[in-house]
Amino acid sequence: MKKLIFLLAIGLMGQGAFAQDKALMKVYADKTQSSITYSMNHPLHAWTGESKDVTSIILTDESRKVIDKVAVSVKVASFDSQNANRDSHMIETTEGIIYPNISFASDSIKNLNDKLKVYGTLTFHGVAQKLFFEADKKVVNMKAEITGDFSVKMTDYKVEPPSLMGMATDDEIKLSFKVVY
Repeated sequence: MKKLIFLLAIGLMGQGAFAQDKALMKVYADKTQSSITYSMNHPLHAWTGESKDVTSIILTDESRKVIDKVAVSVKVASFDSQNANRDSHMIETTEGIIYPNISFASDSIKNLNDKLKVYGTLTFHGVAQKLFFEADKKVVNMKAEITGDFSVKMTDYKVEPPSLMGMATDDEIKLSFKVVY
């Protein structure tokens, strides 16, 4: 775990030089209040899987109102869909033993009051893809709560959509998140 946090911190610093006049601080996600959920569809049913094992760090100003950088990592095996067989099959399909983590590192973030426009790289199944999404930001009691969602296609990350009874799931996975710092 310490190694993962260290790698996240190094990744954030490697994203570019920070201006000297910015008083930025590192803030880690509160795992007790943070989660990432995926939603998938199959012709016969739909389901979600949730991970509460979200490791994330931001670089922010003291008020937590301006977020400069973010890095997030979650273990593939940490998602729970309330069906152990489906979870095992998902780990097998995504080769979660070979590629145990899904990670995101921002390239840039535009802070627009209570909205964020986030540009960065999502790495899943060993494939890194540029990604853009918008998120909502709320600061309460000096804690920043970031929520949002975006969709990815499994085939963009070289993952074959799983199938049941000879019918494949939709290629698209919707990801939603709530991370509290």
